[in-house]
Amino acid sequence: MKLTQITRQVLKVRRDRRDMERDGWEFIGEGGGCLWELERGYRTRHVITDVRIAASGKGLWIKTAQTP
Repeated sequence: MKLTQITRQVLKVRRDRRDMERDGWEFIGEGGGCLWELERGYRTRHVITDVRIAASGKGLWIKTAQTP
């Protein structure tokens, strides 16, 4: 089966989204996602522990944890 570069990229982005959500990462895209909750929402005791660039190159994946 022949795959074009565009198809490979689409499959890579889909795999990235599936795997990262499964592992508990939160996607932060153009609208900022629920990042505002860390400052003004119900997650004020949470901190960002890790950040990764999404496979699309147009968003971030963040991992948060609650502080004691």
